[in-house]
Parts: sequence; C-alpha cells; structure tokens
Amino acid sequence: MDDDAFTDSTSQNPLLTCAFNQDGGCLAVGTTSGFSVHNLHPTYARTVNRELQGGIGLIEMLFRCNLMALVGGGPSPQAPPHRVLIWDDHCPKEVGELSFRQVVLQVRLRKDSIAVALRDRVYVYHLADLSLRDKIYTADNVHGLLCLSTQIQDMVLACPSVTTGHVRVELYGLRKTVLLEAHESALRGLAITADGTKVATASVRGTVIRLWDVSSATCLQEYRRGVERATITCLTFSWDFKWLACTSDKGTAHVFEVESTEEKEEKKKEESSSSITQILFSTVRRSVEGDAKKSICQIRGIPHPLTCAFIAEATNLLAIAGWDADGNGVLLISEFGPGDEPRRVGYHVLCHSAVADDSEESRRRRRLRGWKPDVPQTPEGGRLYVGERLDILEKGMEQIHFEEDEDEFVAVTAIKLEEATKSSTTPADAADELAPASPKSEAGSCSQATDEAARSNVDSGTVGDSVRTEPLGDGSELQSP
Repeated sequence: MDDDAFTDSTSQNPLLTCAFNQDGGCLAVGTTSGFSVHNLHPTYARTVNRELQGGIGLIEMLFRCNLMALVGGGPSPQAPPHRVLIWDDHCPKEVGELSFRQVVLQVRLRKDSIAVALRDRVYVYHLADLSLRDKIYTADNVHGLLCLSTQIQDMVLACPSVTTGHVRVELYGLRKTVLLEAHESALRGLAITADGTKVATASVRGTVIRLWDVSSATCLQEYRRGVERATITCLTFSWDFKWLACTSDKGTAHVFEVESTEEKEEKKKEESSSSITQILFSTVRRSVEGDAKKSICQIRGIPHPLTCAFIAEATNLLAIAGWDADGNGVLLISEFGPGDEPRRVGYHVLCHSAVADDSEESRRRRRLRGWKPDVPQTPEGGRLYVGERLDILEKGMEQIHFEEDEDEFVAVTAIKLEEATKSSTTPADAADELAPASPKSEAGSCSQATDEAARSNVDSGTVGDSVRTEPLGDGSELQSP
C-alpha cells in the first residue's frame, strides 16, 4: 500500500475543488492559490503545480492534453466566478475566455466542444473557435448537473430538463432530443456513459439510483444506495460501462454492477428453467426487498468525498478524492471485486487545510465536533446575474496540437497561425444570446481607449455573456494521435 505522509512538498492551501479527467487517469486539484495535476496510474505523481494569484473553484481537464477550463473560486478567486478561462498549460497562460451574466456552476470538455452550466441554462461551444453551438434551458440547476459523452464522435449531452426531476438528453449526431422522467423530486446526481447509451440519475433524497437506456428512454435498473436520505456528491460510470459508482455525504462509496442486455436475457432464461420452489422463493424475495439491486461493495476511508472515478488503464480500481476529518485534501485508490472486501492500494495527501499545523489535541477536539467542508457554495436564492451589458473582446490564441505520451501529462507543440484579415468588432445587439467568436480582429478603426475600456468592464464583472478569445482558425481542431 502506498501512503503519503504530511510532507513539506504537500501544498499548504485548502482544497476548493477536484475533478478527474475523462478516463480517470489524472486528478486536477483546485486550491486557494492555484491548481495542480496528479497522475494516478501506474504510479502516483504530481506532474503539474501552478501557483496563481487567486483560487480555483472549478477545474476541468481534457484527457491528458495541455488545455483546461478554469473558474475562479474561494475567498480570493483568480477570476470572477462568471468567467471561464481556457488555460493552455504549455504556455502556461490563459488563451481564451467565456464571460457570462451568471455564476458558472459547471464546465465540461471533450475534444471538439466545451459546455457550461449556469443556474437556468446550458451553453455549448465549438472548442476550435469558441463559437456558439447550442443553448439549452433547464430547471433550477443549483448543483450544475451536466455531462457529455467522450468516447464517440457525435456528442451526447445530458442535463436537467425544464421540468423538475426530469433529464434532457441531446443526441447531436441524430439531431434528436430524449426526455427521461427520472424522479419526482429535484435531481442531485447525473452521469452518462462514455458512448452516450446509458444515463444514471439520483434525486435529492439519495436513496435510489436509476439507470436509463437513452435510445428507448426506459429505466433499465434501480439501485439501492441506502434507506436514509443522503446527499449524492458524485455519480460515475467505468470506461467499459460495467460498473457504476456513487459517493455521498455519508462518507461511503458504493459500487454497482451494470448488467448488459445479454446478461439480463440469460438470467431470465435461467429463471424460466428453474423449479417452482426457486421461482416462488425469488418472487417472495423481490416482494420483500424490491427490485432495486444493492451495491457489490462499499468503500470507506474518506469522510467527506467530493468526486470519484474508475481508472480506465487498470482493472477494478476506484479513485476517490475529498476531505479527511481534519479538512485536508486527500486521495484514496482502492481495488474492488464482486464478493471481495475492497483493498486499499494508495492513500495520498493532496493539500493541507489552513489549520494543518494545529496540535494533536486541537485535531482531536475538532474531530469530536465533526468537521464539515466549508467551501463557498452558490446561494440557494437571490439574483445570480453579475451584469447587463455584452461586449466581445478578442485575444491571441495559438493552434494546439497534443500527443499523449505514456506516463506523461503534457507533450505538446504550439504552431503559430498567420494573422487573419483584420476586421472591426462590434458589440452584440442581444444581451441574452451569446455571440460566436469571429476571426482575429484588432481593427484600426477600434481605438486603444475603446479596447481598454471594454477590457476593464470584463475584469470588473459588469459584462454580459460574451467571448474573448482568438480562434484556432477555420477547419483546425485539436488532434489526438
């Protein structure tokens, strides 16, 4: 078992957020003074550590390439919480920006798109030039529920519908919308398989998790997490769609088995060929226990889990990140199997809390009182709008080409683009709609004073939904080997 002690190399800044990349091989951590990236398999290592001038409240990686999406957070944020920064870690610096009139609650990336969840809507952009692709209205999405398929060419997007408890699934390849009547109460957890064929949902009650088939909009299976109410903090599928995991504020991670259609048909055939006694016994058991399946194992070790992910490159490995009883950011890697007790593979301290230097007696008293995460959350009520105007600013951006080398986080080359034809930029007429980014233009007709004034408006948080970036160029996209 690989355990980390409280070493000097560990960050002393409190954990604000953490998120795994799309295949679960890396963990991005946001703190009050920047962010870091940790490689999980085959060996654990902190591969990137960036000290910034403020905190990072949301972070999203794009597999193992150099592009990330950052949102400011904490008591002193790196940027206002209504701005999404497109970060190129090859530079390293900000190369693009999306600015909104609401606080950003979630950001998702795939190789051709970026999706942003606000309180009542979802925006989807082309990643190559940050031009607007789609806008979807949702119900009150306080928790920023949003997920994308990342394993197929045609994107599948899942988010809350305009009806409370329902899920809207957009199949962009088929130009089709599927509505799932998931729960009667509000949604709290949402996950989609990498191929976009199945969706898992959980409500604010947190007792039952439902598995849905996207093509037929039918419920395939119900899973029983427990009988007591709980707050679901994460839902995730494995890369091969065989497992489903969830974490909650109870401090336990549950792993459920996802049966394929063929396996279900085989079980039905076995039941039909069983004796009358076995059929009666199974019928009585279902009437008592219900049809909801229980988890194959439960993993404990992190009192306040924030997120979890299956490591795609390994077999039956689940990584869980969150806070320990002292408020330190920690990572647990555990091996599981049907019918077996989970085995701890690694335990690592990501960053210390602000009170990490307290005495052992102070820690003991704090544990007895019951420490809980104190991370700034989006207010339950009130106006979340931060401005009423819409300006468009454009900035230099390079074409990014990434290659995924084994056991490395970043292996990139940056190719300079030729300057496009200069053209003037005008503010958008409608403040409610986001305007797509146009080719690079710092026109001579736009004076330097105008640009500085517009830039100051963006930095002060008084703009509307807008885009500030330099596009990659027509027809150029991120390329994966």
